[in-house]
Amino acid sequence: MIKTLSLACLAAFAFSSEAVAITFSNAQFDVTAIATADGPAGFDSQSSPPSAQPVIASADSVGPTSVATAGAIGALGLLTTSADASVGAVIANAVGTSHFSGSFLMSAAEPIFLIDFAPLTFAVGSGIAATSLFVSLTSGGNVLFQDFVSGPMVLTYSLAPGVMNLLDLTLTSEASAGFPTDGIGNASSFGQVTLTSAVPLPAPWLLLLAGLGPLAAMKKKRAAKAAPAMA
Repeated sequence: MIKTLSLACLAAFAFSSEAVAITFSNAQFDVTAIATADGPAGFDSQSSPPSAQPVIASADSVGPTSVATAGAIGALGLLTTSADASVGAVIANAVGTSHFSGSFLMSAAEPIFLIDFAPLTFAVGSGIAATSLFVSLTSGGNVLFQDFVSGPMVLTYSLAPGVMNLLDLTLTSEASAGFPTDGIGNASSFGQVTLTSAVPLPAPWLLLLAGLGPLAAMKKKRAAKAAPAMA
């Protein structure tokens, strides 16, 4: 029992951490929002630099029978996108895109890099909604990951301290209604990405392991007392 508890504590320790903000250099943000319905089309795009962070884009298209809205935000450590479409008898589309690229170093005290991707989609009738994330992570010239992520996921990497890392992210939320067949429909999609480093927190688990020591001693003492009685 004691051995099982010890192994469980060590396993939990391996995953315990405290999120810490990351310092990026050469950071580049590009956000775009596009909305089309049976009203005037909407478009907005912002980037940083030259504009100050965070960068925000929003667009809407409102017509007699349809509505489409889109938005995107880019800030250090946080990307969000959203898209909504609602129609009665025509096609409506909305797309929000947030792109980030930057370089960073990890320290020996903060060796774990986390990319937390949280999408949320909803669609009824002729509505279609999707949120995706493209991730490209390079460390010391070696590609660690380069692919699309479509579901809730936390990507965790233990990176060598003092090595230059390059990160490129593109978060996209899309919503369409009235397609592929005309008809009433609603669709909504939202995506969020947070970037943090993690500091292992040994204290709680070390205290628990320390507490197991007296339990083991007590068990051994009881076994020693029981041995003469059994004899």
